[in-house]
This record gives sequence, C-alpha cells and structure tokens, in this order.
Amino acid sequence: MRLKNKTALITGGSSGIGKAIALRFIKEGAKVIVFDIEKPNYICQFYSVNVSNEVQIIKNVAKIKQVDVLINNAGIYFQSSVEKTRSKELIEILNINFKGVYLMCKHLIPLIKKNKGCIINISSALSIVPEAESAAYCASKAAVNMFTKCLALDLSSHKVRVNAILPGPIDTPLLHKAFSSKTELSKYAKLNPLGRIGLPEEVANVALFLASDEASYVTGGLYTVDGGEALR
Repeated sequence: MRLKNKTALITGGSSGIGKAIALRFIKEGAKVIVFDIEKPNYICQFYSVNVSNEVQIIKNVAKIKQVDVLINNAGIYFQSSVEKTRSKELIEILNINFKGVYLMCKHLIPLIKKNKGCIINISSALSIVPEAESAAYCASKAAVNMFTKCLALDLSSHKVRVNAILPGPIDTPLLHKAFSSKTELSKYAKLNPLGRIGLPEEVANVALFLASDEASYVTGGLYTVDGGEALR
C-alpha cells in the first residue's frame, strides 16, 4: 500500500498505459481520478475532459479538493511526412501531447504544492529517437521532456518532484493502430533489443516507483521503459 491516503489524477486513464497505471495505483491504496473523453470501465472518480480545452480543465479541477500525484498520460499519435502533414493535424497533436500537459500542470500545481506531491509526464522513447514519418509526434514529446525539466527546477523549492516516463513500443490500442497487420507489428517487435513489445503494466511499475516515497530524491528525470529502443 505504497500510495495509501494519496489521491492521483490520471489523464487518458480509460485505456492503455493510463488504465494500467490507474489499476496499479488503486491496488496500492490510492484514490484515482480520471480525466478522459471516454468513461473508464473500472471504479474511479471520472470527469469528461479534453485536456486541450482549458475551460473544461478549470471547470473540473474546481470540483477536486486533493491531488497528490498528477499523471499526464493523455496523448495521440499519427504518422505523416512533414510535407503531407496538414496544419489541423499539427495543431491537434501539439494541443493534446504538449499543450494538454502544460495546462494540466498549470491548474493542478496549487493542489500539488499543498501536499508536496509529484507530477509524472508520460512522454515517449520517440522524444529522443527520431522517426522520419512521425516528426510532429516526436517533436511534441520532446517538448514534454524539456517542460518536465523546467518544471522540476521551478517547483523544487516547494518540494514538488516532476519526472517523465518515456515508453517505447507498448501493447496498447495506440500502438496497434500504427501497424497495418499483426505480422508487421511482430517484425517490428523483433527489432527491439529485448525482442518484444512491452506491457502497460511495466510502465505502471515505474510510475508507481516515481509516485511513491521511494523516489523522494528523484526529480527532473527522464526514464525510458522501451526494451532498449533508445539505445539504437
């Protein structure tokens, strides 16, 4: 029960990595609040929020009395060359992947400060490993990395820790949408140094550590959970 009496707010907590983190946190004693556009299929406190919409964030944060851990997990992914990326697509991916993280932090910091809590931003291994067909995504996640470091420095005097997790290929709906078939995904998995796709629960394990008192001297870090993908 490493998170007993703690309240965690998780964006994008209805599926994939966000859901795995939520379920692990609940198991460890935390009360979980989810901000998402889809309702989770497990018991938690849920608010329908698009993280790129500041009005929705402000409205729903006002209903919350306590947050000890903020997990910024909501994100989107698409593949497109720079030449073919439409302005609408670029704006959407930056709005969700970076602006959403920024706004959530902006409006949750007062609550986080009260209990000297922590913030964990879910970035991506592609924030440090370039992928030619995903320039917009890579750039949006690279922005999250630097924001994490800046915020860690900014909030250090308040004893608030800020870290980021950089998942590689994880078995989620987002990953499966990126491949045309299971065969293609299998070929990709074999190229990973550990030779497989990761599990959402493996990301949740690292999130649990960073959210717990075991990581009391850890801030400003970027932690890859990618089977060694970033080594290439």
